[in-house]
Amino acid sequence: MIFTKDEIKKRIIIKLIKWRKWGGSHTENILKGLPSHLRGDKVTKQALKELEKDEWLIPAKKTGEIHYSLNPEKTDEILRFYEEYCKE
Repeated sequence: MIFTKDEIKKRIIIKLIKWRKWGGSHTENILKGLPSHLRGDKVTKQALKELEKDEWLIPAKKTGEIHYSLNPEKTDEILRFYEEYCKE
């Protein structure tokens, strides 16, 4: 199955919202929910970069890895996206 950048973004947003990773609460396990062939894939890296550029994700360098959390300043935008595209 081929995943688009938008599908990867949805998976990341869903995971972080369900785990309540906002602001100072970071996680390094952001890619574990993706199939193994997508974890280091170019489209996955592009999706993460776009989420960072849009300031939806806050990266933090911890223990040699990049941890991510959702930006609390963009809560309205993120939750609107979640309600519209992620809930079934």
